Amino acid sequence: MFDEKARWFDGHYASTRGRIRLQLILERLTDVLPPPPARVLDAGGGSGAFAIPLAARGYDVTLLDDSWGMLDVARERSAEAGVTLTLVKDPLEQVTTLAPPRFAAICCHAVLLYVTDPRSVLAKLRSVAAPGAVLSLLEKNRDGLMWRPGLTGEYAEAIRVLDDPVASGNLGIPNRSRTISEWRELLEDTGWALESWAGIRLFSDAAPDDLSPDRFQELLDLEREAGRRDPYRSVARLFHVLARAA
Repeated sequence: MFDEKARWFDGHYASTRGRIRLQLILERLTDVLPPPPARVLDAGGGSGAFAIPLAARGYDVTLLDDSWGMLDVARERSAEAGVTLTLVKDPLEQVTTLAPPRFAAICCHAVLLYVTDPRSVLAKLRSVAAPGAVLSLLEKNRDGLMWRPGLTGEYAEAIRVLDDPVASGNLGIPNRSRTISEWRELLEDTGWALESWAGIRLFSDAAPDDLSPDRFQELLDLEREAGRRDPYRSVARLFHVLARAA
């Protein structure tokens, strides 16, 4: 269902909110990843927005995705960037076929919100993770779901999602938001220990795409600071979770 969305999704990372999201997550990964050339899995990695910069840093990156459209874009983008990715066409449920050797880090960004049984996928990801491996999750925040429609005048939708965790967002594909407490429980049940989390996209949703470099930096600084402080991070549109293989 993502084939026809691949170009749109890739273009998202050229927008202000996409650039903010990408940069903040890469910053947080810098603090926890082992040194290159550690083996990294980008599970559901789409067009390679995260896989390519990690490969450019010297990591051995495998990108797993079930969409030929996404993989075609990832192949193009990695060639343009002059980096090598191992591209695998398979659903997340087949991730266990990729190891050994096990991965030192696993990224799973804006993926499990589309999955019916995230507990099963997290367990499978754990099975291909090396001891102490880092897990990076980007997910939609249940407690922040109403803000965007409420602030953009979609009042009926804002009222609806006060009681319903499922929404379609800009991609037009229904997905499920969860609270940080729900993710903590899911992670603990599947052999992961949650270490830290930050809010993403508190202010950048409505930001224009023609910001000057100085204005973009100001927005990035604001997002970074607010996203790691309570109570602001608790109402962000997304949150970024860092966990470790227990």
